[in-house]
Amino acid sequence: MLFYYGEIRDRETAEIAIQAGQTGHYVLSTIHTIDSVEVITRLRKLKLTDYDIASTVGTTISQRLLRRICPHCKREREYTDFEKEVIQKIGEKYNTKFDLEGKTTFDAVGCEKCNNSGYYDRIGIFEVLNIDDDIKQLIMEGKSSIEIRRVALEKDYKPLIVDGVNKVLNGNTNLSELNKKLLIYNNI
Repeated sequence: MLFYYGEIRDRETAEIAIQAGQTGHYVLSTIHTIDSVEVITRLRKLKLTDYDIASTVGTTISQRLLRRICPHCKREREYTDFEKEVIQKIGEKYNTKFDLEGKTTFDAVGCEKCNNSGYYDRIGIFEVLNIDDDIKQLIMEGKSSIEIRRVALEKDYKPLIVDGVNKVLNGNTNLSELNKKLLIYNNI
């Protein structure tokens, strides 16, 4: 059976969701955190036990919406050396290879169709943290989100910024818009 709890904001709601999960129900809910790893910290602050978190939470997903470059007025250009350096440093930090060969980026210009904003519609960027046995063990040991993130990065976890850069490289948005949501220039 599927249960959906709108948003977990307090201990009572968190306990109800955990109890439903422990009795074999599939529970979906939202919780406001900076990323998918910080869900664990937030649940701890709501006074859930590490055992309850580790035994019940299966996957956490974080998302942000970015404005999509308007397809009608976007202006194509080469990446600047600074932009290439930013992308390269992000790749190095998160052990990801970004292929800039032959890639161009787009500036938001503005036209009648996008109300002169240069952006039309939105696109999501996502990260997924799978709570596998290793992550469960770290939770049970009371390890910090920093340690959990370190181990997750050694596995299949890719943070929001990696998906964001991929969306930039695919021409869906630009580094300026990504920086507005994730402050990438401050984090490299």
